[in-house]
Amino acid sequence: MNILVVGAGAIGQVYALHLARAGHAVSFFVKAKYADDLKAGLDLHRLRRGGAVTERLDGFGLLTDPAEVAAGRWDQVWLTLPSDALRGELARQVLAAVGDATVICLQPDIHDGEFVRSRTPQRQQVVQSLIPFISFQSPLPGQPGPAGIAFFLPPLTPALVAGEPARAAAVTTTLKQAGVPARQVADFARSTAAFVAMMQPLMAALEANGWDLYGLPASPRLREGLQASREAMQAAAAETGGSTWALHPLVWPLTWRLALPLLKRVFPFDLQVYLRFHYSKVGVQTRLMLDSYIELGAARRLPVSSLQTLRLSLPEPAGV
Repeated sequence: MNILVVGAGAIGQVYALHLARAGHAVSFFVKAKYADDLKAGLDLHRLRRGGAVTERLDGFGLLTDPAEVAAGRWDQVWLTLPSDALRGELARQVLAAVGDATVICLQPDIHDGEFVRSRTPQRQQVVQSLIPFISFQSPLPGQPGPAGIAFFLPPLTPALVAGEPARAAAVTTTLKQAGVPARQVADFARSTAAFVAMMQPLMAALEANGWDLYGLPASPRLREGLQASREAMQAAAAETGGSTWALHPLVWPLTWRLALPLLKRVFPFDLQVYLRFHYSKVGVQTRLMLDSYIELGAARRLPVSSLQTLRLSLPEPAGV
């Protein structure tokens, strides 16, 4: 297949690597100022407990103008931008130029799928999925590690995929053939919205706690964040018709007090440093998502006071 990956950051490079290894012709769409840095090829590092394994990605195409997108014929277009960048003018032009390609929306905001469907030539060509891996620019600040993009695929976390059945099935097959676990679901919002709604306020609470992950259990920020998570989950469930019961143990403070010390053993990198690095970069997206939950909850006259308090506790992200 001929595949376009929109964005060549830590997420886009990992998808491109796996898709290229599966035999597909992969091209990146990036802003012109980033193109020269990509031309020589890329080193990516698969993180494992026994050490990193380096894999080379080269031979890909590079596009910098939406007119080049319109001139090509694409089977799949993977959107690897954060939610706020997705709403920019350049992304709008790219979405209008994709033709009949299946467009894979990876963004986590509850409104992102509908936003992309409103910008593509046909609504049914949009398939949604969640990113099943962690990736970042290595080395992390103050940490050892190889130079390039590092990534980790946690076990038992398949990428959930949903959309028009035939297109969603094709995307699921593409991921599996590329070595990325995937599972097709009937309704993306019902399957994923509650979990995403639980996690985003917790990441905001972590930021409000000065990014001190392992000190979070002893901080009042944990309880505040979990209460905001409950409100966000309630708003998301009301919007999508999904259930939250399976996640209830994850909004108990005791669960996190017991679990957080164990996380040091699960990941082959410093999770606290990663979370600060990553969520500092996507701070605009975090705030956009909190605003979405506040808007949804308020529209349905659901409690949102904890979400509002958490949102007000966050400074404007750098560069805004």
